Amino acid sequence: MMSVRIQLLLAVVMLSSFGAHGRDWYVNNQTGADRNGGSPATPFKTAQVAVNRAQAGDKIHLLPQGAIYRQQISIRGKTNIVILGNGVTLTGADALPDTGWEEMGNSLHRRRLKRTQFDRHLLVRDGKANRMGRSPSINRDFPEPANLKTGEFSWQQVDEKTGWLYVRGSVQGLEWSVRAAGVATSGASRGVTIRNLHARHALNDGYNIHGDCRGLTCLDFTAYENFDEGFSAHDTSTASVVRGRFWSNDHAVADVNHADTDYEECVFRDSLSTEVLFSGGKHTLKNCRIIASANTALSLSTGSHPKIEGKSLGVCRVEGCRIESADNSPRALRIAAECTAVFESCELKLVTVSNRGELKVVNSELDGSDWSPSRDVP
Repeated sequence: MMSVRIQLLLAVVMLSSFGAHGRDWYVNNQTGADRNGGSPATPFKTAQVAVNRAQAGDKIHLLPQGAIYRQQISIRGKTNIVILGNGVTLTGADALPDTGWEEMGNSLHRRRLKRTQFDRHLLVRDGKANRMGRSPSINRDFPEPANLKTGEFSWQQVDEKTGWLYVRGSVQGLEWSVRAAGVATSGASRGVTIRNLHARHALNDGYNIHGDCRGLTCLDFTAYENFDEGFSAHDTSTASVVRGRFWSNDHAVADVNHADTDYEECVFRDSLSTEVLFSGGKHTLKNCRIIASANTALSLSTGSHPKIEGKSLGVCRVEGCRIESADNSPRALRIAAECTAVFESCELKLVTVSNRGELKVVNSELDGSDWSPSRDVP
């Protein structure tokens, strides 16, 4: 007969094994309800409910496959959870009613709306975002409503809480961005994995990674047409990004402060300001492609954090990558002083290198010729 002590020990082992395996939570924004239990037959409606309940070892399944979720996922204080997106897209935009617009004449309409977060503005028509050429880096004035062309919009603030949205042309099927991110982290998390989950039309970043979020892994996803970045790691976070696709953001990615990131088999393109921006931290790009519409294809500089003493100098290794201009105009590759960059087995086309740091190049080409930088890492 087993002793009580052995029985208790076996019970602890069994419970630990059960906890390590975890449980599965299901979300379906079309058939679910947040009062449900989160099973396949009784899914939640909101992804955040599943994330809040998830413990170490748990998996969250977002359904139906390929659905559009008008939701944001916030992650804080989570360890070893997996979010399986199943092709779901998190959009920062909500549909605007077709009715209730004030007609101003000559196909000009207006509607009074709440002021948006950060006072940023994205109007989505037929699934395509229109930012009127504005971004955090480009702060143009809106046109006067009377001067709008068909398909354009303008915003005029009314008071501290509201403003007028002016639209020239049809108001059928319009969407207005109201959420800051698709996925946002804060505080301390460890070992979170996100797979096949897409983010678009956020007022800030598609993936906004803040705090001490370490060991984040993101696979097979897209982040596009966000007002700021597609993906942005901050503070002391660390992330591995595999097979990400980023287009039509202000920056495709911008990782700053003391954050460390690794990108593999990713594509960055059609940004407004910079395609890939690293400010401080250690970073790798492996087998990636940068197709630069922005003036700067890749920027590496030093970073800082108000709560951490000393600069983060900025280190980047680029291996097996192709960096090119999207048209016939050269794009810049900038390496700031005190930074270190290594390029190995890379191909650069119509890229102008501006180096003030330490640069080492191995077996790489610039515009079809061997790339021989004037300054190498000792």
